[in-house]
Amino acid sequence: MNEAIRKPNLWIVKQWLPNPVLWMGVGLVVTLFIAYYSLFVDWKNKWFEWTGYYSHGVLVPFLAAYMVWMRREELRRAVPRPSLWAFALIVPALLLRLLGHIAPSSTLSSFSFLMLVYGITAAIWGWNFVRLLWFPILFLGFMMPLPGVIFDEISQPAQDWSTTVADTILRTVGYETRRVGNFIYIPGGFDLDVGVPCSGFKMVVSMATFAAFFAYYIGTSLGRQAILVISAIPIAIAINGLRIALIGMVGTKWGEAAGLKFHDWSGYLVLVVAFAVLFQIGRMLGWRR
Repeated sequence: MNEAIRKPNLWIVKQWLPNPVLWMGVGLVVTLFIAYYSLFVDWKNKWFEWTGYYSHGVLVPFLAAYMVWMRREELRRAVPRPSLWAFALIVPALLLRLLGHIAPSSTLSSFSFLMLVYGITAAIWGWNFVRLLWFPILFLGFMMPLPGVIFDEISQPAQDWSTTVADTILRTVGYETRRVGNFIYIPGGFDLDVGVPCSGFKMVVSMATFAAFFAYYIGTSLGRQAILVISAIPIAIAINGLRIALIGMVGTKWGEAAGLKFHDWSGYLVLVVAFAVLFQIGRMLGWRR
């Protein structure tokens, strides 16, 4: 009788006692949270700051999770092969994080985070899982704020190109504009000062993020996916230039108050238009989903 009771009890203990791989996974996740907590807080602050350049970042982890879910059948069939060679990524990633904390450099820390996620995936499940999940993990990079140097390199040309597109549209429809730098004078109308917040940088980054997800989702060839992502940049600039021109038209026709009000909510309108254009390009490239 005692033996019969002892066996089920031992079975229950074995079932609920975590195996070494699970312990390692829990330990690595806890390490990740502790080591990168201050970086996570920095990302969160950038996502919700008033300028809103990285407001799309809060959606990126959910989109990446959906990409992983899309490959659920392949992941279910894959055989886990935990690898100690993963520590060849994990250890340098943690050292890079330490350097990024001392420097301080959020860029180094962000790069080390991606390295660590790849390393943890290989350590718990194996390199065959890394091959299946390399893009969803890489996609997490879209939630990370760009270095200041790259921000300047992108925002300044975007500001100039958006101003050029807006000025061209206004001239085409009959306005006699005068452009000085990134300032568009409309005689007797609503003058436009195209500052960095209106440069189109936010739309470029948001469009590139969505285009990368959309390209992965439609499942076409790699070359066509690249075309879709690259096309997001000129689309974003053109749509942003159209928005600026429309602000000038509304402000000139109905007054400054109307122009400022249109400025505040028109960003959502043109974003929908930009996504619709991207959607049509995806169709022309021959999506599979």
